[in-house]
Amino acid sequence: MTRPAFPPPDDDRRDLFPAFARQRRATDFAVLVAAALSVMAACVLLGDMSVWAGLVAAAALSAFAFLYFAGAASLEQDAIRSAREAAGEEARQLRIASERAFRAAMIDALAEPAMYIDAQGKVEAANAAARRQFRFLGAGPLLTVVVRRPEVIDAVTSARRDGEAQFFEFVERDETDRYFSCVAAPLVTETSSGVLVSMHDLTEIKRAGFARVDFLANASHELRTPLTSLSGFIETLRGPARDDPAARDRFLEIMQGQADRMRRLIQDLLSLSRIELSEHRPPDTEADLASVVAEVGDALQPVAAERGVKLRISGLASGVLVIGVRDELAQVAQNLIDNAIKYSEAGDVVEIEVLSGLPLQEAATRAGRRWAEAGHMSIATVSGPANGDSDGRYAVLRVTDSGPGIDRQHLPRLAERFYRVDPGRGLRKGTGLGLAIVKHVVARHRGEFLVESEPGRGSAFGVILPAAARKGQGAARSGDAGAGQAG
Repeated sequence: MTRPAFPPPDDDRRDLFPAFARQRRATDFAVLVAAALSVMAACVLLGDMSVWAGLVAAAALSAFAFLYFAGAASLEQDAIRSAREAAGEEARQLRIASERAFRAAMIDALAEPAMYIDAQGKVEAANAAARRQFRFLGAGPLLTVVVRRPEVIDAVTSARRDGEAQFFEFVERDETDRYFSCVAAPLVTETSSGVLVSMHDLTEIKRAGFARVDFLANASHELRTPLTSLSGFIETLRGPARDDPAARDRFLEIMQGQADRMRRLIQDLLSLSRIELSEHRPPDTEADLASVVAEVGDALQPVAAERGVKLRISGLASGVLVIGVRDELAQVAQNLIDNAIKYSEAGDVVEIEVLSGLPLQEAATRAGRRWAEAGHMSIATVSGPANGDSDGRYAVLRVTDSGPGIDRQHLPRLAERFYRVDPGRGLRKGTGLGLAIVKHVVARHRGEFLVESEPGRGSAFGVILPAAARKGQGAARSGDAGAGQAG
């Protein structure tokens, strides 16, 4: 935006018109007085007026003309002065508006949150990132109303008082914590003074550091047991079992199983770390949940067939559009269905249901509130109806098994890393990271993750996701899905 220039008027140019006006008025005055004196002189010469009367009349006329000239000149000067003051005020207001528009445009151009706080403590300008961060619309509210962080308010106060930039950090506690490094710098111009607050998002850097520490701690803890087993078997093969083919084959098979476990563990840890790094950024793409579930069912069909378990997929077969990332939703479906297969016995049926177009309350009921006698738990909670489509609609994925079930006291810890229930009652296989991955994916998608389980009946895990804008209903499934006819 080009800032308009308002140079001060040159003194000669400024006085040119008033000087010309004064000269013209003086000329008019002189002509008027000369004409009046000529008339009176003619009257005296013709005998119509005495000499003394003519002199008195001339003096009175001259005095009246002089007083009129002086008064008119004063009024003219007042009018010119008022016009100059009005023009100066208009120019000042234009400069203020120009500076304000420039500040707003500059702040809007910044990618990260930024605000300008004027001398009255009001948010004069804020970009879209700042409005999203502090959840307000437009400009004009007081900073203390918009921002509840004492670090921000104290920094703005100090910057205005001391005239020096203030550097500070704060953590925004929300569904996922966000970390910011901020600067509050005084911004003084010819017509205004305020404070510019700029914020740099450190969330990804902080999360990378936390993920690195967690990964090293978890990997070192969980890999210790299989590595110890491998080392022991290697020593045995080099020693007592060197010439025992049967023992060697048995030990090699166990070692292969331990190596496979370490591989799965590392893959799950890497997946979990990647998801946690982006958990604070909700997805902005769409995916068809029904087609994702169908593909995962096809992929797991051989696993189900090997265990004699049948997969039955019901509900909508396509067109279940949700706001999400397809690959991450595939991880959710794969972990839930794979868990259900692991904890089912031969001849059992794993029920997989896909629903769409439900209000939040009904979606929660269909996902994980069906069994009256079961224990219920919400592992990740949906943010609210605003995350759904324009009608506040949601899609549901529910996976039900007929396994041993889980006691109520274990439900709150199901999504903790490496947490396993007593082997006789439930989660006794795998790496212990599958449900943690599901929890973090659902949290990133601003959805809800529910579980209900009843010992002796089985367990059901439900996921609620915000539906995308509806473009028509998908086709309904009839009977078992082709991918689920195992067993």
